[in-house]
Amino acid sequence: MAEVEVVAQSLLVLDEDDLMAQIGARSQAIEASPSAASIDSLEEELPVPRGAFDDLLKAGRNIFAPASAQSYKILCSPIGGDSELAAELNKLMNEKTAEAAGKMAAALTPVLVGSLGLPQSIAVMVGSLIVKKVAKGTSDFICENWKVTLEGSVSPSETTPESSPIAPSEPSAGA
Repeated sequence: MAEVEVVAQSLLVLDEDDLMAQIGARSQAIEASPSAASIDSLEEELPVPRGAFDDLLKAGRNIFAPASAQSYKILCSPIGGDSELAAELNKLMNEKTAEAAGKMAAALTPVLVGSLGLPQSIAVMVGSLIVKKVAKGTSDFICENWKVTLEGSVSPSETTPESSPIAPSEPSAGA
């Protein structure tokens, strides 16, 4: 998992729009070459052509919004909530360090891969963006912060795992 933490830390330096566009670019790269779904493929940032930035940003949002909403339901709802993982995320959030942020994204990645069927590379990016958005809040509780960011983008009831534009992939052995 240390590798995922390192990759996530490098993604966390991107601003939210750039990271969202990277998610869109990665989804297109996966369609062209399934090898782009691996975490190893994240070692190099995909170029985002200026003319295509808005389209890639929109594609990234189309992936991020349902993935974030479904992850919230899995981790933070009374029915599906994994209280141990949510407690660990709260603990890490309180540390407020780049290392803790990388650990948070790494902890979210297996949930995004296993429960939502996202490719590993997209899951790391989505996890990193969730951490960036949630860390902005001032509340002590990650689920409260996450809910606020969801309310600003999409209602959790409006999304389903099937609404993701990326076809689910099989988790690789490293996930």
